[in-house]
Amino acid sequence: MSTNDKGENNKSNDKYHVMVIVLGDVGRSPRMQYHAASLLQHGHIVSLVGYTGESLIPELQTPANNTKNQLKVIRFEPYRPHFVRLKPLYLLLRFVGLVHGLCHALFMQQQHQVPKCVLVQNPPSIPLLFIAYLYCRYHGAGLVIDWHNLGYTMFDDNTPSIIRKIAKWYELKMAPFANGHLCVTLAMKQWLIANCCIPDDTDITVVRDCPPQFFGPTPLKVQHELLQRIPLLSTTASTKQSTLLTTMTCNGTIISNVNRPAFIVSSTSWTPDEDFSILLEALVQLNQLMLTTSTKTTTRFSRVVVVVTGKGPQKQMYETKIKSLNLQYISILTMWLEASDYPLLIGCADLGVSLHTSTSGLDLPMKVLDFLGSNVPVCAVAYPCLQELVHDGINGRIFYTGNELARQLFDLLLLPNNNTLEQMKHNIRDMTRWNENWDEHAQPVILKACRRTKVLAVSSLKKLN
Repeated sequence: MSTNDKGENNKSNDKYHVMVIVLGDVGRSPRMQYHAASLLQHGHIVSLVGYTGESLIPELQTPANNTKNQLKVIRFEPYRPHFVRLKPLYLLLRFVGLVHGLCHALFMQQQHQVPKCVLVQNPPSIPLLFIAYLYCRYHGAGLVIDWHNLGYTMFDDNTPSIIRKIAKWYELKMAPFANGHLCVTLAMKQWLIANCCIPDDTDITVVRDCPPQFFGPTPLKVQHELLQRIPLLSTTASTKQSTLLTTMTCNGTIISNVNRPAFIVSSTSWTPDEDFSILLEALVQLNQLMLTTSTKTTTRFSRVVVVVTGKGPQKQMYETKIKSLNLQYISILTMWLEASDYPLLIGCADLGVSLHTSTSGLDLPMKVLDFLGSNVPVCAVAYPCLQELVHDGINGRIFYTGNELARQLFDLLLLPNNNTLEQMKHNIRDMTRWNENWDEHAQPVILKACRRTKVLAVSSLKKLN
C-alpha cells in the first residue's frame, strides 16, 4: 500500500469542510472528538454528527474564539425497539431506525456547506459505511474510515451466525470504496491489507491513539479541588480541609496526606469484553496479601482505594458483587465523571488498571493512553497486539490472571524499597501527544481525500472539452 508524502500533503494552506460521523454517543468517542478538535485547530470547518448522550470534551464545548464558528454539532436520538424480544426482528427494526436517523442528520447538514471529506468511525459498520459512501459519491467528497475495531466481531453469541457472516461480507466489501484508511494498530493495517482488496493507491496509515495535552499529572491544588467535588473522595467536605489524598494546612497550602492510601483507577464500559471479575479476584487476593504481610512488616501504604469509572450494562451486577466482598484493607468505589473531571482524576492515580480485551484482537484500549498520558503506569490484561502499546516492565505490567494482577499490585504499590513504579513513570515521560501524532499521520490522509474533489472537478472539465 502507498504511504503519504508528509511534505506534499501539508504544504497547502487550503481549508476544507470535514464531516466527522460517529454512529454512537459522540461524547463517548474520544478519538473522533480529538479528530474534530485537531481539524478545528488547523482552520478547517467541522460538522460532528452522532448520537445524543454524554458531554463533549472541553475543547469542543467551548472552542477557541478563532474556531468557535467553524464547528457544527448535529446529535440525534437513535431508535431503540425495546419492546421487541425476537433478535432478528430487533436487528431489522434497529437497522431501519439507524438508516432513518443517519439520513435525517445528513439532510440537516446538507442545509449548510457540503463537506469535502467524510471521516467515519468503524465500527459500527452497518449501515454507516454504505450510507456514507453514497453521500460522498453524490457530493463528490472523499471518504476516510477510521478503523477502531472490526464491526462483525462485536456481535454477541446470541446473534445468528448468518447475520455475523453477512456483516463480515459487508465490511470486507465496503472497505475498498474508501479513499483512505486510518488504523489504531499495525495489526489492524496488516489485516486490512490481507483481507479487504484495497487498491494499491489508497493510503492505509497507522494513527495510534495518543493522549491529548489535557492529560497529565494533576497538581496538588487541583487534586484537592477535584476531590472536594466528589463526595466519595472527600473526607471532611463540610470544612473543605481534607480529602482522601490531600489536606489544606492552616496557611492555605495543599499537601499530600502522609497516611494517604494507594490510589488505583480503572476505567471500564462495564461490558462483556472487559471481565471485571478478574480485578475483583485480584483485589481479594491483594487484601489477603496485605493481611498476611501486616503481621510481619510494614508496607508503603496501609490501605488501597480503587476507583472504577464508567457506565455500562453490567455495572449494577458487579456493584452487587462488590458489596458482598469482605475487604479489610481495600475500598472499591464506582462513579461517573464529567469529561472535564475524568483526566484530572486519572492524573491523581498511582497506578491504572485496564481490563479491556478486543473482540478482534486488533485494537488497543484508549484508556491505557489516558493513563500513560497522565504519567501513570498501567497494569493491563493481555491479548494480541497489546504489546504495541504496553511494554511489560517498561511502562506497565501485563497480566493474564487475577492472581498475577494481585502480585503485580502488591509489588508495585506496597512492597517496601521497590522503585519499579517510579522507574516506569520516568520511562513514560515526554511521550508523543495527540496533536503531533495527528499532524504527521492523520492529517495527510484527510487532506488527500479532501483534494479528491478538485481532482474530480478537473477530470470532469477535461471530459467536457
